[in-house]
Amino acid sequence: MRKLAPLVLVAVLSACARPSDGPTAGGFYNATAPQSNERIPVVRLSEAPMGPVAATPLAYAATDPGLSLMRSSGFADTRLRRGDVIEVTILDTGEEGLFSSTQSKTLNLGRFTVDSTGNVTLPFVGKQRVVDSSTEALQTRIVTGLKGSAVNPQAVVTVVDRPSSGITVNGDVRAAGRFPLTARKERVLDAVALAGGASSAPGSATVTLMRGKQRATVPLQRVIDDNKQNVYLLPDDQIYVDKDSPTFTAFGAFKSVGEFEFEPGRLTLAQALGRAGGLLDDRADARNFYVLRSQPVFTQVAAANAKTPVPAVVSTKPVIYRVDLKDVSNLALMQRFQMMDGDIIYASNASLVDFAKLFNVYQKSVPTAAAPIPGSSGN
Repeated sequence: MRKLAPLVLVAVLSACARPSDGPTAGGFYNATAPQSNERIPVVRLSEAPMGPVAATPLAYAATDPGLSLMRSSGFADTRLRRGDVIEVTILDTGEEGLFSSTQSKTLNLGRFTVDSTGNVTLPFVGKQRVVDSSTEALQTRIVTGLKGSAVNPQAVVTVVDRPSSGITVNGDVRAAGRFPLTARKERVLDAVALAGGASSAPGSATVTLMRGKQRATVPLQRVIDDNKQNVYLLPDDQIYVDKDSPTFTAFGAFKSVGEFEFEPGRLTLAQALGRAGGLLDDRADARNFYVLRSQPVFTQVAAANAKTPVPAVVSTKPVIYRVDLKDVSNLALMQRFQMMDGDIIYASNASLVDFAKLFNVYQKSVPTAAAPIPGSSGN
């Protein structure tokens, strides 16, 4: 009977507190939501939704105006400003005059910068005050100044650089920098394209537009889908593209644990298991593999434009999906189950593994006193 006493003690203690690095399989069935204390449902994978998940860019409130707060008619000011760089070309169709000694009937005078006083000095016509003038007005003044030097002069003035009307694009783009606005009236997507495009997929990127004290951030995919978000830009606007990739986290008896990025709608549970390196053969309980999710609950809300209904996240509901990897049908389901941002996958330990840990604790030898240092006298 005495020989059985230690085993009985181990059994009792193991029922109370077994050493483990996470919840046991049974613990998931008793889980409750932190705030409501409602029981979190544990759903078999065969009963889980297998359709495409709602992409992150759709997860915004229907009342969120986004970039549409900064709607404008766009930059259409063609007047010359200090710092603008112009290119001047002169043409003469007469037989005599300025170009009579040359074979060409055109002369490129070069590029000139409007100085800080608003003036520009040009050959043949001298200093001209051009600030707040249009290129057409300057062309007329150049032609007037060439009378007597050319028979039938014409002038073409082109703005090649307009630093005073530039915008800045930074962040997760391939070629950040400052870019000029033109008479074409560039929009947000035009600016992103000028910067070489976003480095990440539209579903994994956000766009922030800063204009003075105003600031708004929206998913890049929303700008692509909703033309109202693709607003016209104004001088000194700043655009910041940020990477916002969804992630899932792997805990428990995996060969590789941690946080993993993925592209929304392009990662299945089977692929997520592969990212984590698969289960540890000597630890994991293949029958009790779980996916913990804060399931978004969507409601269909009509936007101001009836043609573009906007799904809005109104709440989330915790749910746990149980996967039995011993069941071959679950392997096929894992190829259809799509991962969502914030998902946690957890592989629990087999019961014998936790028992072995506890058994090793009680099998440890009682520590003994250190041996005396050789040559020392023991008292």
